[in-house]
Amino acid sequence: MDSVTRALMEEFSSANGMNDLSEDKKFEHFVTHCIVSSRYKDEFDTADLVAGDGADLNVDGFSVKVNGRIANDAEFVDDVLDMNGYLDVEFIIIQAKTTSKFDGAAMIALGDNLAKQVFADKQTMPANDDIKRLVEIKESIFRNATKLKENPVCRLYYACTGNWNDDLYLVEAIKQKRKDLLDTNLFSNVYYEPLGARELQKMFRDTKTSISKEVNFEKLVTLPSIEGVAASYLGVLPHLEFLKLISDESGDLIKSVFIDNFRDFQGDNPVNIDIAKTITDGMFDQFALRNNGVTIVAKNVKVTSSKFTLEDYQIVNGCQTSHVLYSNRNSISGELFVPIKLIHTENEDVSQSVIKSTNKQTPVEENDLLALTQFQRDLEDYYAGIPKDYQLY
Repeated sequence: MDSVTRALMEEFSSANGMNDLSEDKKFEHFVTHCIVSSRYKDEFDTADLVAGDGADLNVDGFSVKVNGRIANDAEFVDDVLDMNGYLDVEFIIIQAKTTSKFDGAAMIALGDNLAKQVFADKQTMPANDDIKRLVEIKESIFRNATKLKENPVCRLYYACTGNWNDDLYLVEAIKQKRKDLLDTNLFSNVYYEPLGARELQKMFRDTKTSISKEVNFEKLVTLPSIEGVAASYLGVLPHLEFLKLISDESGDLIKSVFIDNFRDFQGDNPVNIDIAKTITDGMFDQFALRNNGVTIVAKNVKVTSSKFTLEDYQIVNGCQTSHVLYSNRNSISGELFVPIKLIHTENEDVSQSVIKSTNKQTPVEENDLLALTQFQRDLEDYYAGIPKDYQLY
């Protein structure tokens, strides 16, 4: 296992009291956390999702989402049906191996065991209690098939510490296993995704920045269609609505929303002092005129009337403005609006170009932009995995 992936795995294990587990088991929990977090934004415990050893039919972890929530037993399906009257289901099945190569035989076996055992009418192979629980949840869902909005989606993941290079044999094997599962006529769609070290590293970093907030965004205009961008908006947010995006329920500043900003808060420099003076002098109505505003990039934006729910968002420009507003929030006694540029995109190239372009409008050394590169992020994680006595930064 490479040093970066190991460092991230150990960080996760330490934070969740898993230091006594074997490396294989730590990796299963780590991978399950990364994958399920990418599909589910509420809190969950990987102990409920990682399958026990032995008779696991190649399933190391699983999650069954029913109407947007994780079902840990068959009774949950009945409870949701009683409450909602319908079922909307997604199966997530995970195999995790610490090996540095993608094992074709194991990838094929996972698909076979799902098609011929887990999702078959009868199971002929021995299965441990966790797999039996998965089967029971599955049976409860299909027993109520008439209540399904559509057939469930099935997502398979094979994760290891190697590099996925689109090996032709493995690509064809994946296609065949997808077809086998689709031929059961149980699913509306089947996905089979191979994940290597870099994909897992990115997923784990995303879990640390993943956040969802709702704001009332009334004063805005929608920009014309842009390639690679789902939607984009220009407008102003009342300061109390903006503060929701940068502070948690306890009122503390959320540092993680500034991770994609190439530099941290610069303190009481002349520019920030001038921003603060607009507030302390009570010129609240002039704030939007004197400030360049904030640029927000979100991977998902849900709009209901004037209610905007931002998911997995980053403030990529406006870190100084945000910190000054937060520090002086108790001094704002009137109506103050913050200029906002909101960009909804999952395209990483678009996100990076927005970050670089918006920050180049102010004096920025070219070296500062190097902090955005993947190499710098990998290097930081590598340093974090070095024993404390020899720690580098």
